[in-house]
Amino acid sequence: MKIQTRFIQHFLLGILIWLLMLAATLPITMDGILPHFGLVGAGYEWVVLVVLGIISVISIGWFGWYFGSPLVFIMKLIHQLARENYSDFHDFERIYTRKNKLKMRYRLYEEVIHQLADMRTQLERAKVERVQLEEAKRDWIAGISHDLKTPLTYIKGYSTLLLNPDYNWSKEEQCNFIEEIDKKGAHMEHLIEDLNLAMRFDSSQTVPIHKTTQDIVGFTRDVLTEVSNDLRAQQHQLELRTDAPIQVAFDPKLLQRALQNLYMNAVVHNESPVHIVTTIEQRPQQVALMIQDDGIGMSEETVRNVFNRYYRGTATDQSTEGTGLGVAIVKSLVEAHEGTIEVESTLQKGTSITITLPNDL
Repeated sequence: MKIQTRFIQHFLLGILIWLLMLAATLPITMDGILPHFGLVGAGYEWVVLVVLGIISVISIGWFGWYFGSPLVFIMKLIHQLARENYSDFHDFERIYTRKNKLKMRYRLYEEVIHQLADMRTQLERAKVERVQLEEAKRDWIAGISHDLKTPLTYIKGYSTLLLNPDYNWSKEEQCNFIEEIDKKGAHMEHLIEDLNLAMRFDSSQTVPIHKTTQDIVGFTRDVLTEVSNDLRAQQHQLELRTDAPIQVAFDPKLLQRALQNLYMNAVVHNESPVHIVTTIEQRPQQVALMIQDDGIGMSEETVRNVFNRYYRGTATDQSTEGTGLGVAIVKSLVEAHEGTIEVESTLQKGTSITITLPNDL
């Protein structure tokens, strides 16, 4: 029931009580109390006005208490929330009866009271999440510093060796050093691109999408071939179980980045050989791309925070070859295509990721 309807009902009930009080008080006063004191006859009509005034003042006071005391209580709740005090509301129990129902006058503002209680819970949860986010940001920054420092240390080390005048390096050794410098430089470039994309999405900047219609099966096969050629993926088995071509409109550069992040996540987070299976199927108005592996999986906490770009599921001293932004960036890239992504995982049983892209072709 809406508050305004309930307010009208309570107001009419108050008017009825006022009239009943008048109907009961006036006859008693005129026919019982005044004759007892010999005050009868003409000239005592003013007593009626006095009784009417007294009953009206009492009724007005009762009206003010009945409709006003819940408002005072609600203002105290709002003031408590305004001071960012999200502990239990003071004297909240006194507005309920022994049967755990709101008292009549508080029932008038039932929706407001319940919404304030829900708001308190949500604000308290948001405060805890904000603290956790700040801690995650600090850990994330420490991890980023570690991830950037590691390849930079290699670059500086090999550069120092090349520039050392005390050694006469052979052509082959120089080429090996330069290759390592190039590899570490490419790794740093990848990290910086992750940061750039994350900051653009975080600041709500639109990433330009240049869609072209092409076979997503063949496109995914090419991405798998590129990933399988990575030395880190040599021990893993990558399989594509869909052969029929499926034409979809997508941005090849951004989708390639998204798929590479997902595949490399499965590669670098599993030291033992894993079987990574990709299945692509046509659905009504969309295409689903499912990536499943039988690796170490993720904990419930990691799954819950996997799209949080400031969350790293591993310690900063663990070699993760990434910024911890991988899946968060993938989510943003997929949503830029107006698609969706879901992650399911169980520890020691593997991970399943499902990407859906719209397909009206």
